[in-house]
Amino acid sequence: MNKILLVPGLHDSGPDHWQSRWHLHFPHWQRTRGLPWDKPNLTVWSAKLASKLKRRRGRVHLVAHSFGALAAITAARQQPDKVASLFIVAPADPARFGLPDELLAGSLKVSAQLVASRNDPWMSFEQAEYWSRQWQVPLFDAGEAGHINAQSGHGEWHQGLHLLGNLHRRAEMVIEPAPVAWKGCPALGFR
Repeated sequence: MNKILLVPGLHDSGPDHWQSRWHLHFPHWQRTRGLPWDKPNLTVWSAKLASKLKRRRGRVHLVAHSFGALAAITAARQQPDKVASLFIVAPADPARFGLPDELLAGSLKVSAQLVASRNDPWMSFEQAEYWSRQWQVPLFDAGEAGHINAQSGHGEWHQGLHLLGNLHRRAEMVIEPAPVAWKGCPALGFR
């Protein structure tokens, strides 16, 4: 069974963040630990995450936010056999961290969903559209939703759970002959 691994962004997504709340509701989901949360270094973050992926027996669905999304994308490229899907929420603009486009450019070879806001201070919607084309993944327009975090009012973020369920079904359809139903999907933990 494919597991879910939450990949927070800077400062490890506090207790009111949707990733933290989802983890409380679904404690069997896993959460990335041990990253230098206050030091956004893509090489360090992605290497640690890729190492964790390499040690896994099965594949994992990565649920990533902000700078964690950039690390998840990079790690997924290093360990493609270990990633079932990528849920990329409000990714940080690589340019804000001095990262060249070439470092993250190119299609993702896994089922993925990009969720972006029209007024995200960490990445403009135009840049999100650009990265959606670069990564060749569908872009969900979340509207005027800020950085899709606790500060923008996305504590429980039920819409995000729905989008994640849809992505999970798409990813499982690639692997299995029949789609996995949203309700009762043990891999996601929905009952």
